[in-house]
Amino acid sequence: MATDAELVQACKGGDPSAFGQIVDRYQSLVCAIAYCGTGDLALSQDLAQETFLAAWKGLGGLREPGKLKAWLAGIVRHLAVSARRRRQPVGLEAAADAASKLPSPLEEVISREQQAVLWRSLEAIPETYREPLVLFYRESRSVARVAEALELSEDAVKQRLSRGRQMLKEQVAAFVESAL
Repeated sequence: MATDAELVQACKGGDPSAFGQIVDRYQSLVCAIAYCGTGDLALSQDLAQETFLAAWKGLGGLREPGKLKAWLAGIVRHLAVSARRRRQPVGLEAAADAASKLPSPLEEVISREQQAVLWRSLEAIPETYREPLVLFYRESRSVARVAEALELSEDAVKQRLSRGRQMLKEQVAAFVESAL
């Protein structure tokens, strides 16, 4: 398997398949970071695409190819912050257009409420614990893959997952108590 530095050099040399390998390698990480920053699954996927587009355009300026993962994480975090700042209510025409593409109003409301409850609970957890939790469930529950993605030891990931789950449990319990 090629290193990040080798893939970056191959991209700079004109090999488009090398960039595809970069996307395959870091797509889950980028999507998870975007979700942690926005709390919106659809937006996180859009931000992941924007991240890889920005990376493709800016790859020539990457001074330390071995730090590709950190560079991508920085891009997506910046995009997530920008996306949070520019969120505005949707106009009536755009809402009507979007509504025509939705399965049904009831399904949409249920889905939005589930996402809102999930995000309210996750948002209250510090990012140190939130990112490993989101990655863990996106990466098919692999501690090793989360440790590699976040450049942590497996023990550190296990500890953060344990604490994060406890915080999440407390957040959900508090939400249920306040709602009832």
